[in-house]
Amino acid sequence: MRNLLILFFLLKLSIGFGQSNLAQEHLSILTSDSLAGRGFTENGQQKAVNFIVDQLKSFKVEAGGENGFTQELSYPVNTFPGNVQFSVENQNAVKIYATAKDYLFHSASASIEMKGKIQKISMEHQFSRKDKKEIFYIEKGDENAKKIEELVTSFLFESKSNGNLLIIQDSTKWSWFPSPQSSENAVIYIKDKLKDKAEIRAVNESEFISNFRSSNVIGKIQGQKSDSAIMFSAHYDHLGKMGSAIFRGANDNASGVVMLLALAKYYGENQPEFDTYFLFTTAEEIGLLGSYYFIENSPFDLRKIKMLVNLDMVGTGDEGITVVNAKKQNRYFELLEKLNNGRITEIKARGEACNSDHCLFDRIGIPAVFIYTLGGKQAYHDIYDNGEGLSLAAFDELHDLLIESINQY
Repeated sequence: MRNLLILFFLLKLSIGFGQSNLAQEHLSILTSDSLAGRGFTENGQQKAVNFIVDQLKSFKVEAGGENGFTQELSYPVNTFPGNVQFSVENQNAVKIYATAKDYLFHSASASIEMKGKIQKISMEHQFSRKDKKEIFYIEKGDENAKKIEELVTSFLFESKSNGNLLIIQDSTKWSWFPSPQSSENAVIYIKDKLKDKAEIRAVNESEFISNFRSSNVIGKIQGQKSDSAIMFSAHYDHLGKMGSAIFRGANDNASGVVMLLALAKYYGENQPEFDTYFLFTTAEEIGLLGSYYFIENSPFDLRKIKMLVNLDMVGTGDEGITVVNAKKQNRYFELLEKLNNGRITEIKARGEACNSDHCLFDRIGIPAVFIYTLGGKQAYHDIYDNGEGLSLAAFDELHDLLIESINQY
């Protein structure tokens, strides 16, 4: 038993003991104010790219792209760089609402500046092309949730009216996603119910960018053999800012980025058997655009990839991990289970799901899995995914398990 313990300790040292300490440092940088949620304002994505490239260079990782570490692309997105406000006046008292806590603009919302009384509408309301500076209000519940979202879509993208505001009272949990479109109208979701003919003030200074420029980051470590390749991927982009509110994206997906950096550090010190690539994608949050662009413009023959492991939301692990595509990539999943030996609480198998960057690789026949952790802090696409209370409970164990499994795959 003593010899087994010594062997295990030496193995831990050879792989990298205590990776979560460096991960916490990297996590703090990626979720800091200066990176502005790694989104579309204040140069947030470019700052994230610069940080990732600097780290890869320090770990002696080579540029993996045709023109260096970065692979540039562009796409349309609606952004919120300016002033964003919402308030309600009631009997000479004004309640100022907190952005992304008490209210949230729909991501396709147009710029507006409006003050006036709300008019409550029914599900059957027809928006007129004559509407201008009108403030509509409707309450969302379980019984009409689907119809409300249809109403929102119609108001934003199909209605002939413009310059109007629709307020949706919605007390459920919000998840915000960026939009590649911009409307001529605006929609606000609020937690509070408003009284009939309540007077509100709303301001939104949004900006639609038809050609937002961003980059994938590609690193490479030369293997002992180049006839095959291993790829690790994680998206670095997140939602950015809405006015002064920052969507920091600690678990989604600064955690995946810092895991990739930890793996890059290990392989920079320990040459892998096969060429190993580290792909940090942009535009995952707006529709997997970064991974799509990479596949269409790959700097090497993708048929060489033996396995792609995509890491997205790996900042917890108190209750184990889930492997998406486990049933399709059963041999790799069984290897993870065999090597785990109880270190990670549970390894759950899940079938195919097109919910992260692995999806497009899988669709063209490349062996790919997506791993995310379970338990711990529950925050997703909101301002509460800020790094506070993010446990990194299984970070070291997952780091080591990935290395061991790839080494034996």
